[in-house]
Amino acid sequence: MPADSWDDAFTHVLWRAQNAVHRTVQTALDELGVTATQAGLAVHLDQLGPLSAADLSRGFHIAPQSVGAALSRLEKIGWVQRRGHPIHRRVVLYELSSTGLEGVARGRALMAAVNEAATEILSDTELDGLVTGLRRVTTEIDGPDR
Repeated sequence: MPADSWDDAFTHVLWRAQNAVHRTVQTALDELGVTATQAGLAVHLDQLGPLSAADLSRGFHIAPQSVGAALSRLEKIGWVQRRGHPIHRRVVLYELSSTGLEGVARGRALMAAVNEAATEILSDTELDGLVTGLRRVTTEIDGPDR
């Protein structure tokens, strides 16, 4: 179904929704002193274990400069620490500290509350269709999830 105007186009509506959700997410994360990107990288380190900045950049389609800045901030606030790769000595791995693990746990709780508030707007059928459709768009553009 083609959009009649710019404001009705899928990409514009998606952009507006993403901005609204992002503002809500950032407001929730303000208590932790991290951005959504920083929290997301910390969550992925929790899920996947120690990774290099390059691994995070490639795996999550984030610019290397953004990953580097995010990891620097996380290191400064004590959420991550660096260690050498056990085989490739020139590679630096980032891993969560105990402070980072606590931050990730609190961040997950904050995001669960944001998710609940955002998704209760939609019926279960609408939500299932939206999530399925957005996953298809993302997979077609970026490839499958890591």
